Amino acid sequence: MRKKWRIGLTISYIILIAYAAVSLFPFIWSALVSITPMKYTDENGIERGFDIMKWPPDINFFEWPVKVFGAPGTLANYLQIFKITPYARWILNTIIYAVLVTVGHLLFDTLGGYAFARLRFPLKNFWFTMFLATLMIPGHVTMIPNYNLMVKFGFVNTYYGLFIPKLTGVFGLFLMRQFFLSIPRELEEAAKMDGASIFRTYIKIILPISKPAIAALAIYTFVGTWNDFLWPLLMTSDKNMYTLTVGLDFYRTSYYTFWQYMMAASILMTIPMIIIFLSFQKYFVESSVSTGLKG
Repeated sequence: MRKKWRIGLTISYIILIAYAAVSLFPFIWSALVSITPMKYTDENGIERGFDIMKWPPDINFFEWPVKVFGAPGTLANYLQIFKITPYARWILNTIIYAVLVTVGHLLFDTLGGYAFARLRFPLKNFWFTMFLATLMIPGHVTMIPNYNLMVKFGFVNTYYGLFIPKLTGVFGLFLMRQFFLSIPRELEEAAKMDGASIFRTYIKIILPISKPAIAALAIYTFVGTWNDFLWPLLMTSDKNMYTLTVGLDFYRTSYYTFWQYMMAASILMTIPMIIIFLSFQKYFVESSVSTGLKG
């Protein structure tokens, strides 16, 4: 029995390692392309481009600079993207967009989730069911009406147009409601006996013990907004208002794609998300366990 268990464990590790390798392949390829020079001079003195689609590439990690695709790697592409495009402004736009949307979700989703978990009001279960039903509606269906509203308000190419339609979401409301349901009611009853109002109980007792769920909601929202492409694409036509995802298309023309620049921009865009996820991954587990205790 023990031998079978070890064999099963070994097979599981092999599958997981293979899956990790496949998942990491695009990131590794992007990193290699990002440090590849744009051009090189051949033996005849003619400038040529690199065959970045070649796999496996000619890599020598034991030399510095590292040789990739037959040429010494360079970090010049990372500096160049700041010179040829307003990349720093795109970073600022993305940070503002992601932060404002995240703050909106933390405010409205937690308030709504607490209301559906603890308060009593007419047709509470009906309205909650209606909210959940909207999860089955594709986002593309509501995108055009939202866009028309932003046009009428004059919010195109503004931060208002980016974040206002994204200030709340049903998934966050559901997540917080499930977490609040797992909190013992005795804590709120004790606060009520001490004369605390509903809002004071929510602020002083419920929110402090809901940090895992709140942190998970913040990370989910921030990462999702950081990687959002379609809505910023609709709302921005001025390149100074682009977010990072929209700005990546700036390195592609009708006839040629500057892969080195695009991959360098992609790597810089991805690194903050990796750091955030690795730093706060424990909150994902804690929130998942807590929200699964009670439905």
